[in-house]
Amino acid sequence: MDSTFATQMEGTLMVRQELLDFLPKVEAMIFDVDGVLVDASESYRLAVCEAVRFFVQNELNWIVDAPPLTPEEVDAFKKAGGFNNDWDLTQAAALFLLFKSLKHGVKQVSLLKRLRPSLEEFLAEVSAEGGGLSNAEKFVIGRLELRQRRDLARLWKRRLLVQLAQEFYAGRKWCPRLFGFEPQYVDIEFGLLERERTLIELSLLPKDMKLGILTGRAKRETMLALERMGLTHIIPEEFWVTDDDPIRKPDPKALTILMEKLGANCAIYVGDTIDDLKMVNDYKERTNLSDPTIWVCMTLTGPNGEKNRSFFLEQGADIVATDINALLGYLKYVREGKGQRRITNKGEGEIFLKLKGR
Repeated sequence: MDSTFATQMEGTLMVRQELLDFLPKVEAMIFDVDGVLVDASESYRLAVCEAVRFFVQNELNWIVDAPPLTPEEVDAFKKAGGFNNDWDLTQAAALFLLFKSLKHGVKQVSLLKRLRPSLEEFLAEVSAEGGGLSNAEKFVIGRLELRQRRDLARLWKRRLLVQLAQEFYAGRKWCPRLFGFEPQYVDIEFGLLERERTLIELSLLPKDMKLGILTGRAKRETMLALERMGLTHIIPEEFWVTDDDPIRKPDPKALTILMEKLGANCAIYVGDTIDDLKMVNDYKERTNLSDPTIWVCMTLTGPNGEKNRSFFLEQGADIVATDINALLGYLKYVREGKGQRRITNKGEGEIFLKLKGR
């Protein structure tokens, strides 16, 4: 492997052996935004944590002597599935804390977090039912008495929770553009979005490949992110599917719509969470042989990072990459006819190839 490629391709790539001959023929790539193109660990994730903290401290007047929600707990919600939307996650995290408070009569965070059910137990139950906010609500409602349910309806202020998360995320500078309102509760100028870091090396994008976006972000948030990365002229709005569209992530039909827009028959979707992987797997199960082929590459730059490697492989990922640049660098290399490959580990019935650039 030449030194130029080794410099561009940092980290590792694991690919199903049967895909190797098809990778040079891929016509399109579809990207998630957060955790793939942008490191949002210091923006959305912290905005969710700060919103929950603000809510229990200032709205519920609890004793906040410990973090009500940590970034690691946000990652646990993501891994449970169904919480791709960070505003839903904010509501669910507050719902869980309110549920425990109403069950135990406790309003002190440090004590509350030691009481059962633990977050792991709660998320396991919710995940078993399909994940997401609606199943979290069903879990809670089904375990509260009538009086407690009435108290929950009064205390669980969903719109306020979403607004708080949006204000922490956008600050005074970006709230009007992104969400159409001036902040009312959070007095910060720039917001946590200013901490977002670009993950993609634009020079690695293949110039002869069709590119699209399929994200849980709303269109305005997507536009701002792509502007900040310098991608709006490379991936125009007509090739986006965002949370504002009627059919959106994680519905696998969103992939069908985007493939039609791109006019492609073979693509790779690049995501970073279990919802991304499940969406592509659902697409594969529902399509016929005549439908476009979509493979899924999972990056390790999203929630839980490197810890997800084995998990993604077990759940059926076609490719697992350290980051988006490992995939792009390798595609560029093999499309130029220089590809090298080496089998390094073999699973039951499946062979993965590990390609290392350093």
